[in-house]
Amino acid sequence: MSSPLQAFGAFAAQLQIGQCPPALVEKARALLLYGVAVGASSADSRIPAQVSTALRSEYGAGGAATNLVDGLPMAAAGAAFCNGALFHVRIQDDAHPAGHMGTIILPAALAQAEALDASGEELLAAIIGAYEVSLRVGRDHAADLSSRGFRTTPIYGALGAAAACARLQSLDAAHTANALALTVHAVAGLREFADAGTDEYPFQAGYAARNGLTAALLAAQGLIGTDTALTGRAGLLPVYGDPSKDYGSRLLDGLGSYYETLKVTYKPYPGGQFHRGVIRGFAQLSEAAGGAEIESAAIHMHPFEAGYLGLAYNGPFRTYTEAFFSMPFCAALAWLHRTVTFAALNRLDDPAALAAVARIHVVSDGSRARYKPYLRVALKDGRVLEWEDDSGEESYILTWDIAVRMTHELFAEVGLPEGYAQALIEAAHGIGAAKNVAQLMQAANHAAQAVRKRTAG
Repeated sequence: MSSPLQAFGAFAAQLQIGQCPPALVEKARALLLYGVAVGASSADSRIPAQVSTALRSEYGAGGAATNLVDGLPMAAAGAAFCNGALFHVRIQDDAHPAGHMGTIILPAALAQAEALDASGEELLAAIIGAYEVSLRVGRDHAADLSSRGFRTTPIYGALGAAAACARLQSLDAAHTANALALTVHAVAGLREFADAGTDEYPFQAGYAARNGLTAALLAAQGLIGTDTALTGRAGLLPVYGDPSKDYGSRLLDGLGSYYETLKVTYKPYPGGQFHRGVIRGFAQLSEAAGGAEIESAAIHMHPFEAGYLGLAYNGPFRTYTEAFFSMPFCAALAWLHRTVTFAALNRLDDPAALAAVARIHVVSDGSRARYKPYLRVALKDGRVLEWEDDSGEESYILTWDIAVRMTHELFAEVGLPEGYAQALIEAAHGIGAAKNVAQLMQAANHAAQAVRKRTAG
């Protein structure tokens, strides 16, 4: 019987777009468009610029891929790192209980596709295989890994990056399995930054994207990885999780016929995926309040969510990390503005927001299901408003139409004319028939550099 790594290697290496359900292919295009739009709209951010400057000193000028942070050519591994940080800095990436895979898979796959002049069809096949591998590894393991202080996104995402890059290099099943096995030795990422309020999270994505690409290159040269690197006694799943559990039992169920990728969601706002319903609820309650001020507010959440590092933080706020993780801060912005934007989350000294934050608190509530918060807001005029989210994460499933809408909204938020969004949408829509990814990357780069110029101006 083949090991899970061998099965994943065969699946990722042999997947053909023509054999995929049309809904899955459209999902891959939606993931691509949404991920690139989020990244391009973040191009004026401080941390990706710092990462890009540091990586330029390592990789120098020139290369076959595009660093969307500075708009210039770069070696594929360096571009994967820089674009990983860029795609993740806003924290508005795609989402799944296993993490935010696109912020790692897409930068690695795009850099590798550019370097090899791969077709758009091959890119889509690489993306589908990568998401499916990473999500299956993480779906039953993520909660235990997270409870130990590890971060799901860079750990499972690196495996996806390796699968994508191996496919784009046309590696066979055995070599792809080796790429995944080698990547296991380079997965890392701790959640302590959330408690500390520091800014490591974007370059966790960069490391993961680069390490997955590098593992695929090593496998292409014949390096052999441990076949039991996932499920063995000292493999990733037991060591990073609970050794008493059998995480391998469902890894391969329905592989090739059931697609975890179809369950990937999006974020209407920057911040964590647990924040989506709370932000929506506070925006609706604010409208119902008609200008009345908050006396006190309670956010009832599933205990896992309420206890998530940084989520219940009430200040003081020194960094964007502290702000976007803080449920009270995001709720305060939603109450004041009926939405949450990247710019607002960076205004850490906003007196109106801070005054509201002081009145909002998170309650750990065992009666609440995951992704289904309950809000209770007492107003200074004596009224009490309540809101309950019964829709769950299914209401945020990412589709092509939503990816198109979010591209328009993201680019409008950063002040780009409509043409930038339309160019990127058209390139992503036609990617399956494109001979390479040049048009897509050109549209992404034009948008990213326009964001930088507007900010600089």
